[in-house]
Amino acid sequence: MADTALAPASDHHDAIDTTRNRSGGRRRRLAVALVVVMAIGAVVAWQLRSPDNSVIAGSTEVSAEQLEDQYGVRIDVVGLLASGGLVELKFQVTDADKATALFGEVDDMPVLAVEGTDRVLQTAKGMKHQLTLLDGASYFFLYGNVANAVHEGSNVAFVINGVRLAHLTVMK
Repeated sequence: MADTALAPASDHHDAIDTTRNRSGGRRRRLAVALVVVMAIGAVVAWQLRSPDNSVIAGSTEVSAEQLEDQYGVRIDVVGLLASGGLVELKFQVTDADKATALFGEVDDMPVLAVEGTDRVLQTAKGMKHQLTLLDGASYFFLYGNVANAVHEGSNVAFVINGVRLAHLTVMK
């Protein structure tokens, strides 16, 4: 009879240990899941941060009206060409004298700084052209879309000689 009395007590003890083990296992799984979610959140937040773009930081922002009034240039469109491999910037010169002062030396070609990233698109190097600006004439620059840095809807900043026109939306 002593054996029978011990058996139910042993079953009761095993039931308590099983409940504790399940409860402890759940807590550990919950803690691990919480750590994983926090780690994923940290990685996503790090990737979505706005990196410093030195070209943007080193320039003075002007509005589209100021760019035209002070520098004689009106940006018409920024668009993707060649299945997204090239970015075209079209602009019109409204005052050749002001625009010539803005563009300065031929080596100081404008860049497109991709907003929210540290990427900067440049025109082809080694190609020296005489840029003769005329009142009312339209011009364009082509930029290689290196590493597919911009897509339709991306925002870029036109930057030249420390002057920046920001928030230009790339079109298709």
